[in-house]
Amino acid sequence: MAKDLYASKALSGGVLNGLARATRSLCDISDDHEFDIIRFLEVDLVKIIPEFHLFIEEDRNMDGSQAFVTNESTCIVVSESVYNDACSGYFYARKILAHEFGHILLHHNMNRETKHYSTGAYKKEISKAETFNSAEWQADTFAVLLVVPHSYLKSGVTGDKLQRQFKISTRQSVFVAKRINSLRLRQDTNDRGCVEFVIRNFLERFRQRTVARSEGERQLSFFA
Repeated sequence: MAKDLYASKALSGGVLNGLARATRSLCDISDDHEFDIIRFLEVDLVKIIPEFHLFIEEDRNMDGSQAFVTNESTCIVVSESVYNDACSGYFYARKILAHEFGHILLHHNMNRETKHYSTGAYKKEISKAETFNSAEWQADTFAVLLVVPHSYLKSGVTGDKLQRQFKISTRQSVFVAKRINSLRLRQDTNDRGCVEFVIRNFLERFRQRTVARSEGERQLSFFA
C-alpha cells in the first residue's frame, strides 16, 4: 500500500458515491451494470483527457508495485499481471486501476494541502485527522463504489453476494462488504457536470505546468 497522505478536504462516502456515479454517466454506463475499467481508461478517458496514457509494464520492472500514478497525474502505470487480471474481470485488479484513477480525479490539485504520514513535524496534526481525510481511504472507497454496481448498495451487501457476482476472494469480499455497509450514502448529489468540471480543472493545471516546465521551471510532483 502506498504511503498515505492526508487531505485538508474530507470526502464522505456519500460524496464519493456521487462522484463514482457521475463518472459512470460520462460513459453512459447504467448504475446496474458492471463498470469496464479497462475500456474506461483505454478509450473513454482518453476522449476526455487526450494527454492520458495507460502504460503496461512487466512485473519485474515495477519494483513490487502493482500500479501507480505518475507525477503529472496523466499516466497510470500498471503491472502486466494486474492488467491481465483486470481484463479477465478479477475484482481486485479492477479495483486497483479504479483506485489509481481515483487519485487522478480527487487528488491531482492537492498541492500543499497534503501531509505525509510520518513521525516528524506533522505528527500532532495527522493524529487529529479523520478517516475521511485520508487520500488512500478516499481513493479506495471511490474505487469500490465505481466498480460495484449501485444496485448492490440499495440494501445490505454481504461478502457472499459479492463473491458470487464478481471474481473476488473470500477475504476481500468480506472487506469490501464491510466498507460499503459502513458508508452513509444520503449525500448522493453529484452529477456528470461535477466530474467534467474537475477534469477541466485538472487539464488546465496540467497545461499550465507543461508551459512552466518549457520555460525552465522545476517539475512539480504528483502531491507537491
